[in-house]
Amino acid sequence: MLDGEDNLRSRVHTKGKMERAKPRKVKTMRNSGAIFTTAAVLIASFMGFLIQGCKGEGAANREWGAAHNLGPGINSAAKDEHATFTPDGKTMIFASTREGGFGAYDLYISRFENGGWSTAELLPPPINTGKDEFDPFITPNGGKLFFSSNRDNSGSYWDCDIYICLRNGDQWEEPMLYDPVFVTPDKPDWGVTIPESFSTFIFSSGRGLDKAHSVQIFRSTRLGDKWSEPAPLPYPVNAGKWEATPYITPDGKTLFLNSVRGEPDKKDVDIWRFRFKGGKWTDPRRMEGPFLSDHHDYDPCLSPDGRKFYFTSDREGGLGGPDIYVAEKIRKKSSTPRLS
Repeated sequence: MLDGEDNLRSRVHTKGKMERAKPRKVKTMRNSGAIFTTAAVLIASFMGFLIQGCKGEGAANREWGAAHNLGPGINSAAKDEHATFTPDGKTMIFASTREGGFGAYDLYISRFENGGWSTAELLPPPINTGKDEFDPFITPNGGKLFFSSNRDNSGSYWDCDIYICLRNGDQWEEPMLYDPVFVTPDKPDWGVTIPESFSTFIFSSGRGLDKAHSVQIFRSTRLGDKWSEPAPLPYPVNAGKWEATPYITPDGKTLFLNSVRGEPDKKDVDIWRFRFKGGKWTDPRRMEGPFLSDHHDYDPCLSPDGRKFYFTSDREGGLGGPDIYVAEKIRKKSSTPRLS
């Protein structure tokens, strides 16, 4: 999820004012119009890569291939954001503001079948409600689904808390408000990410910040059977502006997030990467190539096998609002990565 001062999130719809149709099942598009739309999106994605995909990064140094829009089976004319995956990589859950949901933001599910992602379907209650559900994260072992929601609060998505669903066979159990240590009254808590060891809890929060509609990255450490009081990660992770929607790799050694750092008048966010070395986060690098555009690029997430990099962008060539894109790894990373 993306937002901030000066409408950094660039929302297509105003929260609380969206009119929703009655819940309906998303139908698979099989007509020629859908085929034309899919072809147009793929062509636009490829052309966008040619124009700016190699920006700041020579072709010989590219680790990732072109970014491709996932198309109308996943994306819509509204906002489609923050993909997360089961350990086998065959199920994706993401957030969307498309028509036909229960609230403003809802969670949708898709399955990888016959070489592609199935048409997304709305997750039923009690996961979705008439309020906002967004920023899902499936733990590396597949047993827990975290997401943020304002379902129990009277305010907007800026007053949201972190919820958890436990997996029971093929179903998700009823969501519960997670640990009270992660609840901040009248402030947002969202964008959970946890490594496979379940020893560190990283998320975005507006706690302790005087500036309205601002968040930074916080960390909590597992101490026996409880979590420590969350504390903001020091520089270079937090740079004092806008840092949100983190993603940590299962081994806990690499952290991605979106940030507005850079030029003094910069308004769009970019994806940044950090390495955990010597007990601290270091080696900041702006992700370039297919991940960098002149628009918002955010919500980073790797596939479980690390071969595909999913992210959200409102770059030109999409279906209307922010869409989910994927880039596939084409070579091993360089021993001397380029720093921006």
